[in-house]
Amino acid sequence: MPKNKYVVKFAPKANEDMEEIFDYISGKLFAEIAAINLLEKIEESIMRLEEFPFSCSLVTDELIKNKGYRKLLVENFIVFYLVDETQRKVIVMRVLYGAQNYLDFL
Repeated sequence: MPKNKYVVKFAPKANEDMEEIFDYISGKLFAEIAAINLLEKIEESIMRLEEFPFSCSLVTDELIKNKGYRKLLVENFIVFYLVDETQRKVIVMRVLYGAQNYLDFL
């Protein structure tokens, strides 16, 4: 891996979120191809953070902003992540539906 890249890691809750998104879209909405395409789009967007971890804005809520949370918007979903500059890591904390009150989940 090039020296200037960050490593992207997923918190267990973020992995669960991705599974739930897939299950809902493929199972409840009967749109497996749409679910696959959406997850690929989310993952591709997240992987861009390897090179550009600070490209997304901090969240606006002061409490969460002070913890360093940033948000990446992908279609109707928000990817919440932290950047660890010391270890050159991006940690994806949650992937939530944009209409949810995300403060309840962070």
